[in-house]
Amino acid sequence: MATKAVNSSYRLHRGSGQAVVTLKGQTYYLGKYGSQESKEKYHRLVAESMVCANFGVKKDSIAVAEAVVKFLEYAREYYADGNEYTQNIYASRPLINLYPSLRLADFGIPELEVVRNWWIERKCSRNHINKMVRRVVRMAKWWAGKQLADPSTYHALKCVEPLKKGRCKVYEPDPITPVSDADVDAAVKFMPKVVVDMVRLQRLIGCRPGELCQIKPAMVDTSGDVWTITITDHKNAWRGKDRIIAVGPKAKAILKPYLERGLSEYCFSPREAMQQRDEARHMARKTPMSCGNKPGTNKRARPRKDSDCYKTGTYGNAIRYACKRAKIEPWSPNQPRHAAATHLRKLEGIEAA
Repeated sequence: MATKAVNSSYRLHRGSGQAVVTLKGQTYYLGKYGSQESKEKYHRLVAESMVCANFGVKKDSIAVAEAVVKFLEYAREYYADGNEYTQNIYASRPLINLYPSLRLADFGIPELEVVRNWWIERKCSRNHINKMVRRVVRMAKWWAGKQLADPSTYHALKCVEPLKKGRCKVYEPDPITPVSDADVDAAVKFMPKVVVDMVRLQRLIGCRPGELCQIKPAMVDTSGDVWTITITDHKNAWRGKDRIIAVGPKAKAILKPYLERGLSEYCFSPREAMQQRDEARHMARKTPMSCGNKPGTNKRARPRKDSDCYKTGTYGNAIRYACKRAKIEPWSPNQPRHAAATHLRKLEGIEAA
């Protein structure tokens, strides 16, 4: 700590008679020692070094990989909630693989098109590729704002047209369709009760998979005839919009048992689902208890640690595993939401849906 204080102090360079200061490993000459001009320059540089995270970085020397790392450090804190930080890591992969040592000042439209082709070669869908490219352009905007790159770089990258449907030879996935009640009934036979209740509840209230996974008792208002769930972390939260989900009688019957826990605990827990799976396997055991392994005798040296809450990915994996055992075509966690919207559209019309 003492060294840092000395380095950032206003001091005399005896060889030249100038005032100097060392900030973030770089020495700056301020002019004649003791002059008003040198002191003003000293205070300005110290103030800039405290505010600007990229103080002292030269635009002409910074490489693409270094700029990506700086953006991800910012994104880790800015996108603390949700999975946008993870998506930005995915978006930066071709930048690191293709142009790690390229000067950021030399990154332009041709390089962005090569990055886009990196995803095309991996058979990614058109929408996915366009989203990844938009994230790269957003990185360039951040670089320009932090004075790592010239603003002209960002404006040039914005000129790259997104891939248009029917205008390019890129994989186009089939639209998401509602899952049929028959497929749901076939799959739930091979799901733990927690996952069954998640699927049934989502089918009734039509929420997104990520919203379903984060429900806690504290989010549920049970004071009225129709319960409401207030989702705090959702895709439009940054716009200041509220996300309130209505819970009717059938959905209330499913959700009610999960409200009998701590207000800050997640309603749907993978740990609880694994306990239900193990209990079901034990009840179906045919080997006498006097033979074979008894419960708790075959523990692993490094036991699996189940999370406190489901994520969109693990919820989807549970559904796909059940579909595989039921020998039916797998359906995704978004399809019960589409089924709820389709049902509501038939009853009340497109505006209500």
